[in-house]
Amino acid sequence: MLPMPELPHPTEDLEVIKSNIDEFGYGLLANGITPEQVEAGRIRLTEQAAAEARLGTSHHDAGPNGSGVNQRLWFLINKGQVFRDFLLNRRVRELVGHILGDDYLLSSFTANIARPGGIVEPHTDQWWMPKPTFPGKTVVKPGSMTREKARGAHIGGDATAKLPMIPPAVACNAMWMLTDFTAENGATLVVPGSHLWGREPDKARDTDIPWVQLTAPAGTVAVFEARTWHSTGANTGTTDRLGALTYFCAPIFRQQENIAMGVSDEVLASASEELLGLIGYKLWQGYGRIESPRNPWIRPGQKGLGELRPDDVA
Repeated sequence: MLPMPELPHPTEDLEVIKSNIDEFGYGLLANGITPEQVEAGRIRLTEQAAAEARLGTSHHDAGPNGSGVNQRLWFLINKGQVFRDFLLNRRVRELVGHILGDDYLLSSFTANIARPGGIVEPHTDQWWMPKPTFPGKTVVKPGSMTREKARGAHIGGDATAKLPMIPPAVACNAMWMLTDFTAENGATLVVPGSHLWGREPDKARDTDIPWVQLTAPAGTVAVFEARTWHSTGANTGTTDRLGALTYFCAPIFRQQENIAMGVSDEVLASASEELLGLIGYKLWQGYGRIESPRNPWIRPGQKGLGELRPDDVA
């Protein structure tokens, strides 16, 4: 029997983390953010969560029998400078670039407060990616894809077959740990190597998933491919587990949050060119344009030309 490979552990060596991502589908950046950033992020997230609950706009999920235990917060790009600073973290950006290449977009910026009583819900975040197929094979057309239609089987219906080709990684996550992630408080679960299996988890078929928990101290950043099977862990403790999630995608794909539309004027007024590019104001190979593709940027609030006639133009 071959010895089990050593699984990733937190390190500041970016080359080791890149190798871990390639082999296991995830890596852990030790001291990814400072203790001051951890504290500021935790305070800001706790304040925001309490205010949204009081306002009646909070979203809850991952409880037994459809109850909502964990609190989700959306659109963090609008909800604090401390969160926007995460987006420009040079080391995390290098790791994301290792997966996605030179150009990519922020697809969503969310948070998960895992509270006691949550449940495990295995999934990937690249379920919508069309699978490799052969001429004449029946496939789910891209515009008809749903999470349920993507689960389990490869094209052809075999959930266990090893395909000669699988879709590449076109999205990835960075989980910013704002509290210690422990086995008791529901640390994120991943399945090492599942990014190379070419299929989605299926609860009915995958009854013995070899989960690994990403236990690490606050300030660690876990970077994992969107093909990697993962889930929020079940919090069996008595305290909340706080994490922020930045989800990135290749520039040709639609973003999960409509960030260019929903970002606040206040954020745009102080946004750097780098942040504007992540939001989607920078063209990629002519995509994302308004009118001519020659200008590599669009402006906040810019609209396309309307109906014109020669007499309308001086």
